[in-house]
Amino acid sequence: MKELTLTITHADLVSLEHLRNVGHFVGEMLLLQDTAAAGHEPEQQLQLASVIHLMTARLDDVVERCNQRWLNEEIRA
Repeated sequence: MKELTLTITHADLVSLEHLRNVGHFVGEMLLLQDTAAAGHEPEQQLQLASVIHLMTARLDDVVERCNQRWLNEEIRA
């Protein structure tokens, strides 16, 4: 099976970084928010916080890998 080679642009990386930063911000806001506010069940807020944490962690990994690949390509050039 042939390996698929994809190229990520600097604009793609910037978009990923923005998404990651939004995830960090929302996660921090959830931690600060009182669980009794806005009528949400504590379990729902915990689930939402968990999903946001997982999404943000994955974005962190992707951004870091892309940054490393991009830097390595610049060094080779």
